[in-house]
Amino acid sequence: MRRFNRILVLLTVIALLGFSAPSAAQDSFVEERQQQIEEKKREIEERRREQLTLQRASLFAIKELDVTNTQIEEVDLHLKQVNSWIAAAEARLGAVELSRTTAQERVVDAQERAANVGLEITAIREQLQDQVVQIYLDFVYEPNFLLEDGDPNRNARRQFYVEELGADAQVLIDRLRRAFDDQEASVRQAEQAQADIEQAQADIEEALTELAELKEAQELLQEEWNRKRELLQARITLEAQEQADIEGEISGLEQNIEEIEDEIERERERIRLEEERQRREAELARLAELERQRREDLARLEEQERAGQFDNIEIPAPPTFLRPVTGEVVSGFGNRVHPIFGTVRFHAGLDFANNMGDPILAAASGTVTQTRWREGYGNTIVIDHGGGWTTLYAHLSGYNVSTGQEVGIGQQIGLIGSTGWSTGPHLHFEVRYRGSPRDPAKYLSV
Repeated sequence: MRRFNRILVLLTVIALLGFSAPSAAQDSFVEERQQQIEEKKREIEERRREQLTLQRASLFAIKELDVTNTQIEEVDLHLKQVNSWIAAAEARLGAVELSRTTAQERVVDAQERAANVGLEITAIREQLQDQVVQIYLDFVYEPNFLLEDGDPNRNARRQFYVEELGADAQVLIDRLRRAFDDQEASVRQAEQAQADIEQAQADIEEALTELAELKEAQELLQEEWNRKRELLQARITLEAQEQADIEGEISGLEQNIEEIEDEIERERERIRLEEERQRREAELARLAELERQRREDLARLEEQERAGQFDNIEIPAPPTFLRPVTGEVVSGFGNRVHPIFGTVRFHAGLDFANNMGDPILAAASGTVTQTRWREGYGNTIVIDHGGGWTTLYAHLSGYNVSTGQEVGIGQQIGLIGSTGWSTGPHLHFEVRYRGSPRDPAKYLSV
């Protein structure tokens, strides 16, 4: 018995030594990957700060663009006012052009009237000259004509002649005076019309200058605001692209972090499975040793019984069985409500939940005594472990062993299924001693 205990201690130490190496490797791997994650997170924070700076700059640019757009709207209003001024200047220019045309027509009319008056003055002068010549001739041929001589007829004729001459001269003089007045008025009108023409020309030149200045100012103002708006829009577009690039980098870094975390998780799972495998192997070794020792004890007991040596007989301990699957226990040993029939029935084993097709392992070494269909159990395997102990595996979807085959502890013997009275894929596992069901939980290794 002391030898058996020493063997168990040795197996435990070997198992602990086997578990320590993966744990140290896991710690080193995880620490290295965690450092990489922290570096990625710091890089993400840096990119976030850059992105925040760009966002603030973009907001400022957008506000500036809004201000610029407002200013452009104001400029548009100003340009509309300028356009109204231009329209007014063009209308005034048209009026001035019309005034100049009218003034030119007035000049031509005044010049024509002045020419006509000049002809009239010339004619009046010629008439006056004719009368003066006539008077002169009268004086030459009749020098005493104007002197009174007492002859009433002669005096009357002389009076009539003088009055008639004076009346004609007065008419001519009045006509001459009016002609001069008309000529002077025509000259003044012509001068005024010419002045109007010159003023109209000056107004036209002023309007054209003002029009050119307004159009130039309008074009410069429009170009300036358009340039500023284009610069702001280009800046906003560039900053948006930079933000998108940074967001892409952040997404890439976050993806890297997820990949590293997945790698850590896979490594942890790999190490967990490796540790589980090592623990299982250690447990198998321990259980195999227990099974070997139990069989030796059984063999020794049988030998003592055959030799009739009944003193100091040690009753062998019950076997310790390996968990046949990795799934959780979903139904225990004892009375329960049957999931199909709905009545209280005795449940002679444990139900383990597993996926369809998962492997089933032998709980201990022994001989396969059954691989067949059984009512309610479906496809079933029974293994005899000696000393009156047997295990049963039910609802299988397939067999990996056959009747009469020797199997070792932990050897795959079948596959999880849902045959027989079953509501889903699981393993029904029983432990029996001399045909009597026992609670498997009391005999399964931890």
